[in-house]
Amino acid sequence: MVSEQTFKVEGLHCQSCVRVVSAALEALPAVSGVAVDLGEPSIVRVQADSDLSVAQVQAALDEEGEYSVVA
Repeated sequence: MVSEQTFKVEGLHCQSCVRVVSAALEALPAVSGVAVDLGEPSIVRVQADSDLSVAQVQAALDEEGEYSVVA
C-alpha cells in the first residue's frame, strides 16, 4: 500500500531546486512519487511503499545541496 508523507524542507528557491530534490527522493527504493510546493519552508509530499524517516530524507538531500528538513 502506498502512503503519502509530508516534509518541510528549507533551501528550495526555484524550479531547478524542485527538480534536484524530486530526483534525489525518487531515487530512494520505496518512493513512487514526489510533489513539491515552493515556499519557505517548501512542502514536499512523498508517496512511498513504506514510511521514510526524516533521517532518510535528509541523507538523500545532503548529497544535492543546502537543503534541510525542518520539524
